[in-house]
Formats: sequence, structure tokens, C-alpha cells
Amino acid sequence: MNKPEEDSSSTQHKNSVFSDEFNHTLTHPFSKKHSSLSTTNTVQLPIQMMSTDSIPHTRATFMAFVDAVIPSTLGALDLRLDDFLIWSLDHNFSIQKEWGLKNIQLSHVTAQTFDAAALQLILSGNISEAPNYSNFPEGGPFAALSFADRFEAIHLLENSRVDLESLPSTYRNNIGLVKFTFTNLHQLVMLGYYSEWFSYGATRLAFPEERRIDRSYITWELIQYPGPALGYRDLRGFLVKKFKN
Repeated sequence: MNKPEEDSSSTQHKNSVFSDEFNHTLTHPFSKKHSSLSTTNTVQLPIQMMSTDSIPHTRATFMAFVDAVIPSTLGALDLRLDDFLIWSLDHNFSIQKEWGLKNIQLSHVTAQTFDAAALQLILSGNISEAPNYSNFPEGGPFAALSFADRFEAIHLLENSRVDLESLPSTYRNNIGLVKFTFTNLHQLVMLGYYSEWFSYGATRLAFPEERRIDRSYITWELIQYPGPALGYRDLRGFLVKKFKN
């Protein structure tokens, strides 16, 4: 069920829109709507407590995140959406430096930020289940949480209830970037799930122009989406035969 490579244009466009908004947030970290920060129930953590930046740790963290958003069967892990998020965060965002644009390897620091919020939640005692580090042995505090507690840790980030000084450098004291990233990551999961990402098979981690379709479009078939087209017939109203005054 091969389709032309242009099928990826829709996904790339949505990624581009997300990237543009992200880069704006990165260069305008303290927007007016985020100027008053909530410190209610905030637990102070040691600065730079989270220093883990290994690839296995990052992968385990994103596996835990996407698995909570779309659990199995035929969930996010089955379609390797942890790879999708890591690749997107590491390749689609850049920051303006003195000598031009600089690409940001954002996945490691995002995984560290997940852990910082999870650790704060654990220390507060407001968890529904004890952390289980056997879920993802290479992960940290976030990956050890239950589904419900993972979302609660994200809720802390989205609502400015974390110690911003404890976050890794990219996110430290940048509430605008924190709120933007962690309220939009789930959208990236859904984008990847209903895109052609898994169908690229072994080439999914290559650059877009080098990817090739070698699997069926599983989620497209699931929802009976026929794929990109110039247009589809649809009811847009009825022809008017006669007008009345």
C-alpha cells in the first residue's frame, strides 16, 4: 500500500507550525500572560539536582510519557512514538545566537525536566502509588510513576508549580518555554500517531527527504482515512432552486 513521499507534507507542515511557535516562545520567555508565577505548594529542590542526560535515560523517559498518553494495545509504544518525540525535539527547533541559528538538542533537557517535576511530586507526598522503578529500569523518577502520577507531574509544570531553579539550563526560570513545551507535547504524540511515521520503518530516523514507506499505514487503516488527496467529495449544502423574498 505504497503512497508517494509527498504524503509527509502535512505532517511536516504541522511540525513547522509547532516549531515556529516554539522558537518564538524560546526567544520571549517572560511574556505578559506568564508574568505572575504561582508558588503555591512548591517544594524547593537543590539547583541542578537532575543531571542525567544519557540516551537510555532519555528514551526511557519518553517511552513512559507516550505510553501514558496512548497506552497499548496498538498504542504509542507499538508505533515507536518515543522515537518521534525525541527526533522532533532534537531536529525541529533552533535558537538565534550571536553568529546565527543554533540547533537545540532538546530531548535530554526535556527528560530531565520531566524528572525534576516527578521528584518534586514524590517529595510532596501527593502521589497515588509508590514509584516502581522496574517499569522502565533505565529511566528516572518520572518513568517510575503510575500513569495518573505522570500526568500530575506534567500538571505541575503546566501550572507553574515547580521550582524553576531546579530545572536544567534551557528551561531554568523560563516559565514561558516550560508551559509551551509541556502543554504541547501530547499534541506531538497525536500528530505522530496519526501520521505516516511508523510506516517509514527503518528509515523513520533519517531526514525527511531520505525516508521511504515500507509498511502499511496502520492508524490510517484503523480510522479508514484514505490518505492525502487534492480533494474529497463532501456535502457542502444543497443547490438553491428558487429564492423567496
